[in-house]
Amino acid sequence: MTHHKSNQAVEGDPEHAHNRGMPLRSDDDELHARTVRERREAGLLGGPMEDPEAEYRRERVEIDLEVGSGRIPTGHVTRRTRAPYPPSSYGD
Repeated sequence: MTHHKSNQAVEGDPEHAHNRGMPLRSDDDELHARTVRERREAGLLGGPMEDPEAEYRRERVEIDLEVGSGRIPTGHVTRRTRAPYPPSSYGD
């Protein structure tokens, strides 16, 4: 007489009783629908993400405009030689 139970008696049927983690093929359509629903509930835009290069180009154009108007100094200006405060956009 043994005092131990068999593995099958303790664990159950290994083909159906065990949780083997995520299924091999998750339901991609359900996952996509859930993602869209949660993004909408969170207030996030559902469209594609913006290209980071496009944002960089917009910022570069803005900087070039400020340099051209003289609001950003160029050349070899060091911290000690530049004005302590940025120029005011208020008229004199």
